Amino acid sequence: MGFFVHFYRNQLYTYEMEAWYQQLWEKMKRLNLTLLIVSLLLPIVGVMFVKSACSARATVALQSLWMGQLEFVFWGIVLMFALAFWDYRRWVKLAPWVYVGILGTLILVLIPGIGVERMGARRWLFGLQPSEPAKLAVVMILSWLLGRHVERYRNFRGLCLCGLLAGIPAILILLEPDLGTALVLGPTVLAMLFAARISPKVVGIGVLALVLTATYELTLVKIAKAEGTDPARSEQLLKWTGLRPHQIDRVETFLYPQRDPYKTGYNARQSEIAVGSGGTWGKGYGRGVQHRLGYLPVAVSMNDFIFPVVAEETGFVGSTILLAVYFFGLLLPGVIIGVRCVDNRGKLLCIGVVTLIFCHVFINIGMTVRIVPITGLPLPFISQGGTFMLVMMMATGILQSVAIHGRNVEAVFRR
Repeated sequence: MGFFVHFYRNQLYTYEMEAWYQQLWEKMKRLNLTLLIVSLLLPIVGVMFVKSACSARATVALQSLWMGQLEFVFWGIVLMFALAFWDYRRWVKLAPWVYVGILGTLILVLIPGIGVERMGARRWLFGLQPSEPAKLAVVMILSWLLGRHVERYRNFRGLCLCGLLAGIPAILILLEPDLGTALVLGPTVLAMLFAARISPKVVGIGVLALVLTATYELTLVKIAKAEGTDPARSEQLLKWTGLRPHQIDRVETFLYPQRDPYKTGYNARQSEIAVGSGGTWGKGYGRGVQHRLGYLPVAVSMNDFIFPVVAEETGFVGSTILLAVYFFGLLLPGVIIGVRCVDNRGKLLCIGVVTLIFCHVFINIGMTVRIVPITGLPLPFISQGGTFMLVMMMATGILQSVAIHGRNVEAVFRR
């Protein structure tokens, strides 16, 4: 009798394993292949250029920072596949708890003795930056809210509620301070409101508010820093901006690029030189002069200003290819996945993630060629930064989860 029971259990276990493998194979076939290839290739390219930028550092320990980045790439790939195969409809229900938890970490990081301060900013908690996953937490909470009750929030009240949900973490991030990370939340919220088919008038109010805020800040700094402005008036105008001294310096450099090219405008100037000196084909991998000779400061060449390293070593052709990979390999597949999704939560997740990636790419590359003020946003998958790498890999995992489970979702589990 025991033999038959044992045999039955083994057969049952075998059938369960076969069903599990079959279900896994069905999910793998639904992965977006273009997105998968790019999300695996770009981080490796990023590690290569982080290694090139690190070669100019003074010590062996600093020159080996790229190895730590490679480790984060590995764990990022693990997280990406874990999120991809986990049905987003299940974990998006946890959005309120994730959101509250992230707010807790953003508060903890501001407490002296708990949060770690580096270079005048208190952004690190246990070696990670809570401000980075906070972006995904905002995308999740808005997808959960608007995906379930979109009709209820197609008015000005919806705009205010979504603005509040994004505004609380944004304020906490600004206190670190980290202006760039807080800035990307604005376009992300508006894009998700638009995708949720909120009233155009409501979305227009949000866009107008962002434009007026940016115009207000730029105008005050421009008047305050103009030649001939009374010092007392200048000081008062700068107080009204609410910006910190280093942020004011960055805006001033953007508005008056030739005023102080060897101090506050030094990074931007050397960045432009590095991008331009790459020519058509570049100087070759590992042969960039600007960062190797220290003209492009080693402290920023492997993170916020890594694009000039890429542009100098690969030239205009390499830079164009990188932009094409971002557009055709990440942004466009993300939009297509969202359009094909039959679930509102999945659509909103895709739009939120795509907008986050686009903002990072546009602002990071834009600030290196003086299109926008310097804000300190890293370049997705390329810049050195462990937490940011993990978050970007998780973002692609979210897109893949929607690709797998968001289109004819029942077919995935039919067998």
